[in-house]
Amino acid sequence: MQKGIRLNDGHVASLGLLARKDGTRKGYLSKRSSDNTKWQTKWFALLQNLLFYFESDSSSRPSGLYLLEGCVCDRAPSPKPALSAKEPLEKQHYFTVNFSHENQKALELRTEDAKDCDEWVAAIAHASYRTLATEHEALMQKYLHLLQIVETEKTVATQLRRQIEDGEVEIERLKAEIATLLRDNERIQSTQTVTPNDEDSDIKKIKKVQSFLRGWLCRRKWKTIIQDYIRSPHADSMRKRNQVVFSMLEAEAEYVQQLHILVNNFLRPLRMAASSKKPPITHDDVSSIFLNSETIMFLHQIFYQGLKARISSWPTLVLADLFDILLPMLNIYQEFVRNHQYSLQILAHCKQNRDFDKLLKHYEAKPDCEERTLETFLTYPMFQIPRYILTLHELLAHTPHEHVERNSLDYAKSKLEELSRVMHDEVSETENIRKNLAIERMIIEGCEILLDTSQTFVRQGSLIQVPMSEKGKITRGRLGSLSLKKEGERQCFLFSKHLIICTRGSGGKLHLTKNGVISLIDCTLLEDPESTEEEAKGSSQDIDHLDFKIGVEPKDSPPFTVILVASSRQEKAAWTSDISQCVDNIRCNGLMMNAFEENSKVTVPQMIKAASRSPAPAPCVTTDGDVTFPSSGFAQAGDGDTSWICVAGGPRRCVFILYVQRAGGGPAVSVDASDGPLGEARVCLSLRPEPRSPSARSRRAQRSSLLTQPVLSDATRQKGGLNTERKPTRLPRTPLEAAEGPHGAHRAVSPPRTLTQDDPGDNQVTLEEITQMAEGVKAEPFENHSALEIAEQLTLLDHLVFKKIPYEEFFGQGWMKLEKNERTPYIMKTTKHFNDISNLIASEIIRNEDINARVSAIEKWVAVADICRCLHNYNAVLEITSSMNRSAIFRLKKTWLKVSKQTKALIDKLQKLVSSEGRFKNLREALKNCDPPCVPYLGMYLTDLAFIEEGTPNYTEDGLVNFSKMRMISHIIREIRQFQQTAYKIEHQVKVTQYLLDQSFVMDEESLYESSLRMEPKLPT
Repeated sequence: MQKGIRLNDGHVASLGLLARKDGTRKGYLSKRSSDNTKWQTKWFALLQNLLFYFESDSSSRPSGLYLLEGCVCDRAPSPKPALSAKEPLEKQHYFTVNFSHENQKALELRTEDAKDCDEWVAAIAHASYRTLATEHEALMQKYLHLLQIVETEKTVATQLRRQIEDGEVEIERLKAEIATLLRDNERIQSTQTVTPNDEDSDIKKIKKVQSFLRGWLCRRKWKTIIQDYIRSPHADSMRKRNQVVFSMLEAEAEYVQQLHILVNNFLRPLRMAASSKKPPITHDDVSSIFLNSETIMFLHQIFYQGLKARISSWPTLVLADLFDILLPMLNIYQEFVRNHQYSLQILAHCKQNRDFDKLLKHYEAKPDCEERTLETFLTYPMFQIPRYILTLHELLAHTPHEHVERNSLDYAKSKLEELSRVMHDEVSETENIRKNLAIERMIIEGCEILLDTSQTFVRQGSLIQVPMSEKGKITRGRLGSLSLKKEGERQCFLFSKHLIICTRGSGGKLHLTKNGVISLIDCTLLEDPESTEEEAKGSSQDIDHLDFKIGVEPKDSPPFTVILVASSRQEKAAWTSDISQCVDNIRCNGLMMNAFEENSKVTVPQMIKAASRSPAPAPCVTTDGDVTFPSSGFAQAGDGDTSWICVAGGPRRCVFILYVQRAGGGPAVSVDASDGPLGEARVCLSLRPEPRSPSARSRRAQRSSLLTQPVLSDATRQKGGLNTERKPTRLPRTPLEAAEGPHGAHRAVSPPRTLTQDDPGDNQVTLEEITQMAEGVKAEPFENHSALEIAEQLTLLDHLVFKKIPYEEFFGQGWMKLEKNERTPYIMKTTKHFNDISNLIASEIIRNEDINARVSAIEKWVAVADICRCLHNYNAVLEITSSMNRSAIFRLKKTWLKVSKQTKALIDKLQKLVSSEGRFKNLREALKNCDPPCVPYLGMYLTDLAFIEEGTPNYTEDGLVNFSKMRMISHIIREIRQFQQTAYKIEHQVKVTQYLLDQSFVMDEESLYESSLRMEPKLPT
């Protein structure tokens, strides 16, 4: 299509006159001026693909013209009227002409008649010849394609002609050779005698016998070799291995057929039924019932075709590459397995509709279904992953260790088992939540502890509760009475943290008894209650030793005792074993936290632990009722340091001992914090002397004063009384210095601030003040800030953004709606802040042209992430790890090769902590064990709220409000509010926050990837 034409004045004048006379369309139109300030009325005339405009209909010379070839003409909406506008816009109709030429402004026109406007639009569109241009381009492509075909045919014809000529030459050569051989043969036959003698016939017989014997011996030898191999273990193993493969092929064919029936006999017909005028089922219900079964069918059809291709090349069976292709795509089973129970519930609910039930029975009656129901077909994918694992186990059992596929099949089995474990954990957790909700709905009074997702169901059953006598002993004489068995029967539910005791009312509903919710952390189990010999003689022989006692000592109420009687000794043993195990688990997990919170009130300086790069060692053995936990946070792996931390807890005493020693003869520091006789905290620091030169001693003393004073002052604020036996003079080099600037800039690093619940930090600055300080100020470069300073200020910013979210935005999934910016503005601001920080980190790494500078930036940001972990800022940990996984950073292979092994191990550890596997299982565990202040990852809670909103109805089957759903939502919002209300005690540093909020050097995703390619280009394939 031509972009322009050359015309002189004579041509323009001649064409203008022709347009005035024979133009297809003529009339007055208003044209917007070039500066877009006002409209000018012109007289327009359209001639073929040229649009002329004149000052008036009487003008003989056109004022200008437009080449319409390739343009687009469309109606345009009326602009908003200006305050000073005199013309009414209701009578104006606008349309625009957009040209395909570069740098040519669009032509904006208007008219007062709608019909006239439509006719002008149609005439200009017809004059653009876009349809002809498209057809011309298609014909040109076909023409070029035909030219290629003709050239290819010519090349092939030339090759065939050359082959025919070579064949003719070869034929002539062979004919000449045959003629020569025939002449030689005639000459030989003419000279040879034809009369054989008796000796020649005997020799022929001997040769024939010898040939027969040689053949017989050879066949016998081969037969022996083959029989020996057939009886060998290797051949037997190969036969079994081939049989496993053939069985797998048959099973895969059957599974594909089942999926084909599920999709073609149920899914697709129901989709068509949902689109009818009176649909028996909605599209949402169809999607909820069948989930991603169609995608699973396509995946296994591809896998089955690959298996058939491998069988065609039997006996050489190579299957490992098929599993390598299949493994990454098997993650789609997670969605199916996770929502399988929910899909069956939706199906059961839809069956209550008579039309749907009738239609479903019609589908199930088809011959392909073989009298199997839809539930049966929906259950088949649940067993496919375990079937693959069993098949691989059998394959590996019959695959020699030196086999070429051994390692690949072993890897495939391990990945499938890992996927199976993840799926099992998700299903178990979902089933546990559903079980807890079912029990909570049965209890009339409700039970909020069952809304805790970490509450795991253990067992349930009927037990008899025996009242205590006035002396606090068991009245064994009443154990055999029928009235006690009837009155004292209780429904007991044991969970990982609580024991619930209920009575059963009418209609199967449950009522909580007095003290019916027992916290296991306050319990002491006594399996054999004390009794005298006379009481034992009076008791019944059938129920002797079937009771057990639970002593409860709650913190906010007087202690009491619960006596329960089982129906058999086996049931008693099961109950007591499970209760004892739950109590031990709770006390073991909460020992360190209880020891610090309830007894000593000494806060551990978490940030010292954060700076270590070494992996965590194994726990030490407990002795004499004390628990010893080795720490990985007080030594740097590169210097050979070692460290221990010991926590000893008892009913009246808590001891915290920190011991740090350098392997090369360095100084040792010990900290002892214990409770005094009157509840006074005592912290003792002692330092072992180290023989060093005076210069080394002075340097260590200065660093020691910087590191110890804030910790002591925080401990003083906690208790108000602090006694130090010896004032420290110097400390070993702290691992926090490893997180300094990359170019060797050694700066004095301030130690981490100790955070307590007694100091809410209400006097800290607001987010608006920080943003206002950062505006219009040039930020200092990344190298001028230490990792500790960046981690603290990033934590301060994240928490200020997080605490601004009001609880009203968590209702109704507003963040997933089209008007999300209006309904949930603060959640959207939190998301934007997360993306801005992630982009800043990636840009900071990419903008370094030197590879060593990039390596230093990566290691420093990883150190920031580890410090944020110890500050309980898990949002920042995810911000940093997600930026490391961006394609522009992840592809820098040369850069990552220079990153230290300790840093890579630390990245793997942090990524595992914030991984979304198992519904953020590791992150939930960390949040459960940490105390505020904390910045959690908001996306985890939004996922939980969406799961509750979509998976739980607002009303019960009786039409009542579903308070269980409301309690679950309130439980999540309460946890968010708990983290929002407790602030960090971090001093604001303006220079660091200016750098974190500076977006001047931040690049977008495309620019990041282009810079990454420029630094490390792609290798040629």
